[in-house]
Amino acid sequence: MVQVGEITQNIHRAISRQAECKIGRSGTIEQQVLMFHEKLVAIIPPRDQSDRTSFNRISNLLLRKIKDKEFQPEILEKVLRYAQEAAGPDCRNPAAVFMSIMKKELGYGRS
Repeated sequence: MVQVGEITQNIHRAISRQAECKIGRSGTIEQQVLMFHEKLVAIIPPRDQSDRTSFNRISNLLLRKIKDKEFQPEILEKVLRYAQEAAGPDCRNPAAVFMSIMKKELGYGRS
């Protein structure tokens, strides 16, 4: 049987994960994307140069699409939630899962 303390810890973890996805609206869009990028690499630490390049390209793509008014700034928080989903406890390669989610949900990589 699950103890009350375990349930409380699980609730606190879920709340803290949601807080990790929050991006402040006080700065410029460039500052918001920089904050997004820092949170992304905290959620999914890049294992190699390929991961770092992919994360940089995603950040640049989101910045460009927000500036072009294709996306609203809220997309940054949505993408961080995708990263959290990919970084689940059973995942062996969270960066690959994240990129797969990006391709499926946002059409990343399609011309």
